[in-house]
Amino acid sequence: MIKNVIFDCGGVIVTLNRDNCLNAFSKILGFPDFGNYLSDYAQKGFFSQFENGDLKASEFRQIVRQHSTIKELTDEEIDYAIGCFLTDVNPAKVKYLLRLKKNYDLYLLSNINPIAWKRSKKLFKESYGVRMSDVFRKRFLSYRMNMSKPGEDIFKEAVREGGIITEETLFIDDGQANIETARKLGFKVLLFDVQKDMESQVQPVLDADAMECEQGVKENPHD
Repeated sequence: MIKNVIFDCGGVIVTLNRDNCLNAFSKILGFPDFGNYLSDYAQKGFFSQFENGDLKASEFRQIVRQHSTIKELTDEEIDYAIGCFLTDVNPAKVKYLLRLKKNYDLYLLSNINPIAWKRSKKLFKESYGVRMSDVFRKRFLSYRMNMSKPGEDIFKEAVREGGIITEETLFIDDGQANIETARKLGFKVLLFDVQKDMESQVQPVLDADAMECEQGVKENPHD
C-alpha cells in the first residue's frame, strides 16, 4: 500500500521554461551558448557540478562571468537569469498537495541548485500562501547531498534519511532516466506529463493502489 509520495520539483511542481532562461542568459548576461549546459532533465558541465553541490554559488557565478561578453555582471543579474528557468507554481497543484498530505507523507527529491531552490520556494509560497516545508516532510536536494539523479545514491540516501520503504512509495518525475532508477530500486513510479494537470495523473494511481489493497483484504480476511 502506498504511504509516501515523492515528487520531483522542476517540471512537476514548478513550471519550467528553458527558452525563457536561454533568452535571459543571451540578452542579459552575454552568454548565448548556455543552452549547451541547460536541459529540462539533466544539466551538463559546470551547471551539472553546480546542481551536484560541487560548485558554490559564488564559483558558479564566476564561471558565468568568464563565459560572458559583458564585462560587469552583478550577482543579481545572474540569479535573475537562472530564475527565468522557473516561471510559476499552479495553485491547483498546491491545493491538491495539501489534500494528499492528509493521507500520505509527501517528499521532494530534486536535482536543483541553491539559486533555483530559493526561487522555487518563493514561487510556491506566492502561489497559495504555504511554504514548501508546510507540505513536504523532507526535501532531498542534490546540491545539499552532493549527489544527483539518475544515480542510485541519492535515492538510497533519501530512503535511509526518510525511513522510507520503497514498496510503499510512489515516485513521480518527468525524466525517464530518473523513473527507471526508481523502478529498479523498488519504488512504484509515475512518469509525469508536464502538459497535463497533476491530480488527473496522480490520483488514479493512488486510487488503484487503494482499491487493490482493499480487494486483497477482502480475499484474505484472516491474514
